[in-house]
Amino acid sequence: MFRLFQVTSRLVDRAQSRRREIYFLSMTFFIVLSAGIGGNVFINYYNDPMFTNPETIMQHLATPLFIALVTMTAVLFFGLFFTTVISMAPFKRLRFYEMEFEFENKYAKEIMVANQFTFISTMLNNNSNTIREMISNNTTELHEVVEQLALKYKRFVNEYNSGVFLEIEVCQEEEVTAPQEKKLLEEVKKSPYMSNTFVNRVLNGTNLMVGVVEFSPDVERVVLIARSNYDYPFDNYDKESIASLIEYSIILYEMINMVTLLPGESDEGTDDSGNSGSFDDTKN
Repeated sequence: MFRLFQVTSRLVDRAQSRRREIYFLSMTFFIVLSAGIGGNVFINYYNDPMFTNPETIMQHLATPLFIALVTMTAVLFFGLFFTTVISMAPFKRLRFYEMEFEFENKYAKEIMVANQFTFISTMLNNNSNTIREMISNNTTELHEVVEQLALKYKRFVNEYNSGVFLEIEVCQEEEVTAPQEKKLLEEVKKSPYMSNTFVNRVLNGTNLMVGVVEFSPDVERVVLIARSNYDYPFDNYDKESIASLIEYSIILYEMINMVTLLPGESDEGTDDSGNSGSFDDTKN
């Protein structure tokens, strides 16, 4: 039963993200349907003897054209109601008489959101240590920087969020071959205001998020592909977390390259603002 409500919630969320398209297509369908039904009613009643030689006042008023218009109006009103229902805002709770079903564990979600902010703040706080660590490991390419940060984020999410199974893949643009991944990649590339986007599965499978890390035309784009288990769909908090990781990887890559150009001052530069600790020491 819970699975049914979970699928229903996911369907409503999907409808919410495509409200304009659903409204346009649904209303177009019902307009065409009403015109077809109205035309059929008019043709069927046009040669009816009851309307050819009307005997009562009602027969005089209820002409085939009038009946067809009433039928079209009824279909359009039903279509408007149906379209409004399927494009409504998503709900997370359903109440039926004395039974109430919760689609989402609010407490668990609050912990996940808090952990995401903890990771981001720790990531920024340990900036100097991260730079020092990556330089010592000769991690200077953008692809390598993104890969290291993504690995830390994946470990953090999987360790501190019970039941969540997150996988993150870092690759080059030409390595993206799956149709859904390529579709999301194109969406991100076309938008100047978006660094990542996601889609959650409705029935089964893994949820998918694709992000693009772009530094300059001289540096090849890096694609970040995140996958989560069905029971833990991506939301805007996850999107913002990945967006922060992408932005920080760009800043980190630039700082690493600046420090490596000044080898005599690299240690001093990182020590001036260094902070102790690491991502692995972050507590819930």
